[in-house]
Amino acid sequence: MTTAPLARVPGIPALARGLATGTPDVSAFLPDRPEFTNIAARVRDVRAAFRPRTMALETDPELAMLARGERAAILSGQQVGLFGGPLLTLVKALAAEKLAADLEAHGTAARAAFWCASEDHDLVEVTRLVLPGPDGPKDFGPNPDALAENRSPVGELPVGVDVEALVRAAAAGLAQPRDEEAEALAAAHRGKTFFEAFSATLAWLLSDDPGDVMPVVDAANSADKPALVPLASRIVRERADVKRILAERGAALEAANHPLQVTSDPAALPLFARVGGERLLLVERGSHLALKGRDGSFEAEEVVERFASGAWLPSFSALTRPLAASTLLPVAATILGPAEIAYWAQSWPLFAWAGIVPPVMVPRPMVALIPPATARLLGKLGFSVTDVLEGPEAMLRKKGTGKVQALLNRLTAVREGAIRDLEGLKPALLAVDPALEKAVETTRDKTAFAFEKLVEKTAGAAGRADEHVAQQVNRLAEEIFPGGMLAERVYSVLPYVLRFGREAVVGALRRELVWNEPGLQVIAL
Repeated sequence: MTTAPLARVPGIPALARGLATGTPDVSAFLPDRPEFTNIAARVRDVRAAFRPRTMALETDPELAMLARGERAAILSGQQVGLFGGPLLTLVKALAAEKLAADLEAHGTAARAAFWCASEDHDLVEVTRLVLPGPDGPKDFGPNPDALAENRSPVGELPVGVDVEALVRAAAAGLAQPRDEEAEALAAAHRGKTFFEAFSATLAWLLSDDPGDVMPVVDAANSADKPALVPLASRIVRERADVKRILAERGAALEAANHPLQVTSDPAALPLFARVGGERLLLVERGSHLALKGRDGSFEAEEVVERFASGAWLPSFSALTRPLAASTLLPVAATILGPAEIAYWAQSWPLFAWAGIVPPVMVPRPMVALIPPATARLLGKLGFSVTDVLEGPEAMLRKKGTGKVQALLNRLTAVREGAIRDLEGLKPALLAVDPALEKAVETTRDKTAFAFEKLVEKTAGAAGRADEHVAQQVNRLAEEIFPGGMLAERVYSVLPYVLRFGREAVVGALRRELVWNEPGLQVIAL
């Protein structure tokens, strides 16, 4: 395994980069370094402060053990998604497994668990399935128009998607026929809800042993809601304090040039109510509360009473979900992506308000899976994965530079000569009018810039002139950096498993993945 430096990975916000590497310093907002010793210490602190609870007998025994506080939870999580959602879901789960195993090996009681954000109602996002193809990445998900108005928690909805057709689309163009692994992925979805399908897919990927499956927390589980009523009630009763804390934190982040990941209506509470089959945001209307999109209003104590009676079920926003997870389980560390780190930075002060020991935030590993054919093509063209992250145009410029280096050298000489001649004329120009100095500097800068652009365009044109090379460059981009995003964020595990098999994919990740290695980990299949 090699690693591309995090600084070379596009689109990483400063908060996430700073937490992973220490540069820039983000300790004012994220005070805990994601280091093993800090996490081991947090296990002890969290277990000492956690209020154990008893779960129903039919509950997953691993979750019940965590709820009793017998071990600390190393949590990863993601929204439900077809075939396990994007590949990064599997990466998160394996990172949590590896961190928990390291802790156990050093005598610290910990267990990996997966938080499934099954209460989210974005059915469009849940049903996206992007697959690589001859013309670039293509979304094979169902028409989003009919799904956009959904307000029901997605985890409870049946998988109303033709998974057989999706598996066929993913297998199109592969030499091998449909096999038992393709059938297993399809079977995990047949007749299931989205939560059931997601959990079954994750279990199938992670283990052949049904008795050793990572426990999955269903955020929509009604049996857990009574334990969360006190937190929801405090948010309702102390909403002015909660909103003030979040507003002050948001202002401090923006003042430090950290854009807010979560913005919301000033009237909104960071809390939803599940009423019937819908998940509805709580908003303030004057001194009363209301359900967004519904008529009527309620006193705060009426809302609390509905939560306490079970008539409404509390459901938490991105900013309060971390508190809910740490109320249900003794979470010592949580594996987070860049966007998640950003919204956790917003909600961080709420842990102190709630009196909850916060987990240590651990930036999730980033992974580029490199098939053998892709590795050979990189070597043939003389590129690294880091080159691919700069995009096809940059790769073509690099390839074309070698072809027309003599011409580029001549262009550079012309540029330097023009600037040198202009500098030679500068005294005479200033003798005419000293105010011309700014115009001379502007002309010099624009001349230098124009020549630099001409050099870039010439090198790019030379690279594109070889159509075969241009096709190969595009192929690399679509495999590793499709649409300017890491493939782990775009593609699910489905196309990888169909091409190489589960053991090859999961086995490579299990062998090579490092939970605390900043940067893009390049893992060969």
